[in-house]
Amino acid sequence: MAGKNIVIVGSAYPYRGGQALVEGHLFTTLSTAGHSVDTYSFKRMYPSLLFPGKTQYDSSGTIFFDHRDKIHSTIDSIRPVSWKRTADSIIKKEPDMVIFIWWMPFFGPCYRSIAKRVKKSTNAKIVFLIENHISHESRWFDRSQSRKTLRLADHFICQSQYTADSIAKDHPGVPIWRTTLSVFDCYDLKRFDKTSARKELGIRTKYVVLFFGLIRQYKGLDRFIDAMPEILKEEPDTTGLIVGEAYEDIQQYKDQIEKLGLKEKITMVDQFIPNEEIEPYFKAADVVCLPYRSATQSGITMIAYGMRRPVVVTDVGGLKELVVPGRTGEVVPNDDIEALANAVVKVLRDTASVNHAEHINDLSKELGYLELPEMIDKMIGD
Repeated sequence: MAGKNIVIVGSAYPYRGGQALVEGHLFTTLSTAGHSVDTYSFKRMYPSLLFPGKTQYDSSGTIFFDHRDKIHSTIDSIRPVSWKRTADSIIKKEPDMVIFIWWMPFFGPCYRSIAKRVKKSTNAKIVFLIENHISHESRWFDRSQSRKTLRLADHFICQSQYTADSIAKDHPGVPIWRTTLSVFDCYDLKRFDKTSARKELGIRTKYVVLFFGLIRQYKGLDRFIDAMPEILKEEPDTTGLIVGEAYEDIQQYKDQIEKLGLKEKITMVDQFIPNEEIEPYFKAADVVCLPYRSATQSGITMIAYGMRRPVVVTDVGGLKELVVPGRTGEVVPNDDIEALANAVVKVLRDTASVNHAEHINDLSKELGYLELPEMIDKMIGD
């Protein structure tokens, strides 16, 4: 099929985080397939009163998938006049398809306004790429905002079977296409190996267990800390490495570490890590731990796979869909600290006999937006 005009609506650079990375992968995949692509992003995403972190913006010196000339920062999430202007600008491009990156029902009103106006004035297919159906905090308005907005979809693209099943319940009859998050190997800048990464971070223990990413209640950092004494009983020469900016009170975790006598065994880096500084944390690790309470999929898993590091995940949401037990990591029951610790120890000990990197490399060939261009052609042509 000849190249089409496609518009992406969602968070993009200079905003930071997983959604902007998804937009970058999506833009690159569609552009490489021969489509003309423009992205409409935010000039104000979250009002400062609602944002729990230090900044919404990416201060990294390295920008992945740089396409700033094709990003139009026009949407103010709380100013309806900007929604109309954005929709009018999209309409002028005469798009064949508009893809909304959906991860937070808070953006339902602005997405809904834009989609309705575009749908009324063009023949564009309205597609929602679903990261999260309902937000992890599951606020009272989430499901109603999701239903009102997502019913405008002509097609859905879901990045896990768990999400696809959830969408199918609320929107029966709408075509659902399955893909996965891309393996985020962009963070592997080839500057470090395990030895040099540990030297860079000042770590001298035999093993390193990594918890990485924004610290929020649903990600289960308290479980990671609770599991560390059990891990240390089996493998005392181990460092627990916690890296990421806290979107809640970090002191509760520091108090937990103190109470469990882990100050000498856990290293905490309480800050957002720029793109070019992520590599050594993953390269230093033997295993990456994701003890989440809820999830759809995880960008942290895909960063770990990009660095060829195995993962231990809880059996929630779609996390287990991308883990091959005994090969790329382990899956444990939700809220079972003993099982979490045992799985981490198993992976640590397996590093001597299991080539995790090779298994991850094999799995990675099947992940990401590999079939997305063909899906897009079929959606536009239906």
